[in-house]
Amino acid sequence: MSIKIDMTSSDVDKQIELLKHFPDLAEKHYRPAIQRDTKLLQGIVAPNIPIGATGRALATFGSKVTGKGFRLKGTVGWYDKSDPYYPNVLEYGSSAHDITLKPKNSKVLAWQGGFSMGHTFTHPGFAPREFMASGYESVKPIVETDLFMANERIIADLAAI
Repeated sequence: MSIKIDMTSSDVDKQIELLKHFPDLAEKHYRPAIQRDTKLLQGIVAPNIPIGATGRALATFGSKVTGKGFRLKGTVGWYDKSDPYYPNVLEYGSSAHDITLKPKNSKVLAWQGGFSMGHTFTHPGFAPREFMASGYESVKPIVETDLFMANERIIADLAAI
């Protein structure tokens, strides 16, 4: 003979059952919203990316949605290890700073343009372009509304279970 004491009740069991469905509901409602909003943000930011001599910043710019369920995440920008770093400098600007040129080959005494080994000049710096921040600010109300609506649809689905 034994006596069993546990923490089950019909309400707790129902809540546990609902939580089992939540990752599927997050995929159903959050993923489309995040995919749509990351593509929207990409489309707004891309035309404002400064185009340099190579166009590499624009060519490597993109968006993606990763994760599942509770861990969904939308990313817009440069996220691969091989992507250029300089878009960060363009976004946030640069203060005035000294640059010392060094030739790739120590036997070479001049660079194209006539700079000699060890020549230092002062870069004047430049203001931040803020193309990413301004793009996000323009899309932020849409993102917040889409996530709110996804939350509402999840709550409605949970109530129907």
